[in-house]
Amino acid sequence: CSVNAQKQVVLDVARSWSLFPGLLPANVNAGSYPAPQALLDDITAAARAQGRDRFYSYVTTRQEDEAQFTSGAFAGFGFRSRIEGGRILLLDVFEATPAFEGGLRRGAEILAIDARDGRGYLPVSTWLSTDPNLQTAFGPPNVGVQRGFRYRLGGETREVLISKRENTIQPIPDGALTVLTLPSNPSVRVGYVALRSYIASAQTPLVNAFRDTFPGIDYFIVDLRYNGGGRVSVSDLLGNLFGRGRSGADLYSGLRFNSARSAENRNTFFQPRPESVRPLRIAFITTGATASASEMTVNSMDPWVSVAIIGEDTFGKPVGQSAFDLPGCDTRLRLVTFRTVNAEERGDYYNGLASEVASCAAGDDLDRPFGDPQEASTAAALGWIATGTCTPIASVAGQQKLRAAV
Repeated sequence: CSVNAQKQVVLDVARSWSLFPGLLPANVNAGSYPAPQALLDDITAAARAQGRDRFYSYVTTRQEDEAQFTSGAFAGFGFRSRIEGGRILLLDVFEATPAFEGGLRRGAEILAIDARDGRGYLPVSTWLSTDPNLQTAFGPPNVGVQRGFRYRLGGETREVLISKRENTIQPIPDGALTVLTLPSNPSVRVGYVALRSYIASAQTPLVNAFRDTFPGIDYFIVDLRYNGGGRVSVSDLLGNLFGRGRSGADLYSGLRFNSARSAENRNTFFQPRPESVRPLRIAFITTGATASASEMTVNSMDPWVSVAIIGEDTFGKPVGQSAFDLPGCDTRLRLVTFRTVNAEERGDYYNGLASEVASCAAGDDLDRPFGDPQEASTAAALGWIATGTCTPIASVAGQQKLRAAV
């Protein structure tokens, strides 16, 4: 399990399994790289330059990988944020985390941060001038890292001191599973659900939602605005829940590997469940942070039902990674090995889905919670469901750069 042995395994696996073998360099001296990740970053550079592997391939550990894809576990404060016009805005605050318990909520603006190093609270403008990625401001992803935040929420300015701890992501936010009605026709019900991530723990609440909340509903809003993907199996489940009336011969999605690995290609057909519904229209709320398996759901449903993305164009990640464990090590390689396609074999949406499916431009209203019918993207989704028309999204991949949860 030496570093040199790990580097060689990474190189050998990439040459055999990479989805883009023609973009790998012909001659590689593995010994010239300090670590497996450095080697991997270099040999995937050509695919990255073409927007096909934007650091989707990486080296991790089995424990970290399984925690991420099972429960979304991470060490942090418990919020998602974005930098906009020199401001730090909170997009989502996960329940049962230090941030939530400290009073932070969606829509809060961080005004100043105390890094607990003796300098006291420094305004956001100061941090951004020297620490544009906020790595020092927010600190490393280690349990016990402490920060003070001065923030504005609901017109009030407050301060809170919180410490990072191990957190799990609640896949459906509080209040983000509900039934709305069309403003133009209150008799028409619309099922709404927001999904933060395609983690394994999302499966049971999804099944329960379609069984207990959505029977008899024909129109749906699936809010994927910050959903960066996860398990393909969650996308398959969501497809099946929308698959009432589909037969076992109807293709939901396909995985396509490189030509040397075509024997690994897999087709997934609809398998309706007792809880399944037969939707007439599905509006998917998206942003530039919507990626991977969540984009796959939209693309896979498009041949079978009237769908549209509402909000911003998606990130553009029609590829997925396989996991390879290095023998004798706790090291795991995640490598881009396949692309996803729908029943029409369409799947090269590297620039986002707005050029592939119907779309409606809308804002992300941070002053309102998920599922509020007056929130900008939710209101636009209700409008499209009612009329089938709207102002399309300009196709610009990755419009919103979402920071990883901290």
